Amino acid sequence: MRIMKMERRARPARAMAAVGVTMALVLGACGIEPGGSNGETAGASGGGEPVGGGETAGVLNFTNWPLYIDQDDDGNSPTIQQFEDETGIDVTYSEAIQDNSSFFGTIQPQLQAGQDTGHDIIVVTDWMIGNMIELGYLEQIDVERDIPNFMEHAADKYKDRSYDPDNLYSVPWQSGITGIGYNPALVDEEITSLAQLFDPEFIEKYCGQIGMFSEMRDVISLALLYNGVIPEEATIEDVEAAQEILLEQAECVRGYYGNEYADDFANGSLAITMAWSGDVFQLQLDNPDLQFVVPDEGAILWTDNMAIPKGAEHPNDALAMMDYVYRPEVAAQVAEWVNYITPVPGAQEIVIQHADEAEADGDTETAEYLRAVAESPLVFPTDEMLSRLYSYKVLSEEEERQWAELFQEVTQG
Repeated sequence: MRIMKMERRARPARAMAAVGVTMALVLGACGIEPGGSNGETAGASGGGEPVGGGETAGVLNFTNWPLYIDQDDDGNSPTIQQFEDETGIDVTYSEAIQDNSSFFGTIQPQLQAGQDTGHDIIVVTDWMIGNMIELGYLEQIDVERDIPNFMEHAADKYKDRSYDPDNLYSVPWQSGITGIGYNPALVDEEITSLAQLFDPEFIEKYCGQIGMFSEMRDVISLALLYNGVIPEEATIEDVEAAQEILLEQAECVRGYYGNEYADDFANGSLAITMAWSGDVFQLQLDNPDLQFVVPDEGAILWTDNMAIPKGAEHPNDALAMMDYVYRPEVAAQVAEWVNYITPVPGAQEIVIQHADEAEADGDTETAEYLRAVAESPLVFPTDEMLSRLYSYKVLSEEEERQWAELFQEVTQG
């Protein structure tokens, strides 16, 4: 049974980490050294054998963000239920992740002590994956042996990731784009460039109607791209130059938002705003005139990833789930409900097929909704869009402190 989403849901609260506890501050406050209890660096250079290759235990603890998997009217996930029926694995599915840094803080003591965290799969954002790899806090996996559906069905974009080369520690769950949203009723021109978010002439024209994020990485990364700098290659001097751009813009920014930016964008308080692609897709269901843009200079492709924490009790069960959700029919089922970018391009044809089936059954409303999902470049980006997308830089502890301090000067004056 297909799931039709009837109301807009905000994406999990990515922005909290920027103005709250950053990774560097978590580590510094706890006096943590990378690599576990003995202080030796593990992670990408630490070697070790991948988990997996054995029998499942019949138990899986899967921890995700809220509202980030398909649900039926009773709040149950058909994907989870179907996986349990097929494999006999009993899944405890938890929506315990509200933001990356605070969740990391809840599991760090066990990871540092070399203990099971109680989670077999966690879903965290790319930069956090990079940091956890450096700390030696993730189990190594063998995607060719244990996640063959990933190898067969994942887009190439997800097999070449700077924060986890060769997918040694993670595979993507869903992605989204940080770009520009704008309301054509409130602007005089088509928005195509970051210059229209940062240039003084444009800022003055729409002063008080500009929205920015409170997420440090997103904001600084767009300012870097405006300056012609690839975020992953940015030096501290590049970030200081980006800060100057942001300081010049700040007096005309209506607010530095978390997920709540979508409300002001929907009600007409914002003419132009930083935006997440999945949110704008959902807003377009009510107001098709709202637009999302990948600027000419580029935008950020963020990815939330499935990973197995070090010492997880049921790694084979985790790998079975990871493989299962890379089946195109399963990826389509999730994408139809979640509306973020699926890492499985083949899911698009299945969504179209589901729309055709709904049409044949006389369910016009569901058919129209599913066609909107299948045809949206915000769920299934074009190759041209993907070519202009960049990743966050994985920051060292010192870089994280520096970026956070510079960004705080922007948002707090």
